[in-house]
Amino acid sequence: MRMLVSALLLVAAPAMAAPVDLPVALPDGRTLNLYCQGSSGPVVLFDAGWAADSRVWRRVMAQLPGDVRACAADRAGQGKSSPGPMPRDGEAVARDLQAAATAAKLPGPWLLVGHSLGGLNMRHFVRLFPADVAGLLLLDPTGLSRPGAFAPLVARSRGCVAALTADEFPADRPDLARCKAEDRQAALARWEARLSEIESAGESTSAGLADQGPGSLTVPLIVLRPGPQGVAADGFADPLATLSAKGEARLVPGSGHMIMLDQPGAVVQAIANLLAAADRHSNDEKAVIKKSQQ
Repeated sequence: MRMLVSALLLVAAPAMAAPVDLPVALPDGRTLNLYCQGSSGPVVLFDAGWAADSRVWRRVMAQLPGDVRACAADRAGQGKSSPGPMPRDGEAVARDLQAAATAAKLPGPWLLVGHSLGGLNMRHFVRLFPADVAGLLLLDPTGLSRPGAFAPLVARSRGCVAALTADEFPADRPDLARCKAEDRQAALARWEARLSEIESAGESTSAGLADQGPGSLTVPLIVLRPGPQGVAADGFADPLATLSAKGEARLVPGSGHMIMLDQPGAVVQAIANLLAAADRHSNDEKAVIKKSQQ
């Protein structure tokens, strides 16, 4: 990966063409949709939080420099992607994304960006495919959880699945209105996927990362957390940053949970910093290999 001085000079970056959908055929015949922009440069892969799809990254992608290629995924059953086999846990999501990026011939290693639940999915990606990862950016990531931790979201999802299956939306259940859609079958697939994702979050998704402790990752890592406007960001620390010896935690003042919408510039800056760090990391590894061969 080449040195990205231009990625740090974001103001001078050339304009980027609007993202386009890239439906990618997976080995099992399903389609995973990637929302991509750019045709060259290092590749950044994005995974959204629960109940969100690729479009949630549009503000970040709009500010990325022209020498970065960005692809945000619609997870199975979400956005424009086909439904996938159950369970839709972190490992299944990571395997789909790696298969799609490989099939799309996106050159790696890739910089991974995950928000909320997507952070757990991207941690699985690093666990499963470490050689494919150049760096990791986590936006207000979900931590490891126990069964039952997301009971309200599980209940909401089950209600939507039941209503869509029966095609019944009782007047005394106004909360089910959110489930309705013109394409009932697509909506049912979407809520079934969401139900599996949020159930798995406190089960297999978390359990599968139990051994991913401090210092277990070798790639550069940045963790972004939201903070109120005017709060001092100096000296901020986060336990998840210790997953890598090259980890760093940053507080993003003036943002809520949806950092990529509230403060997209902070996300873009973190991406630029990680790409530069990944370039140095790659050069260091090459130097070690060369020295060992002498």
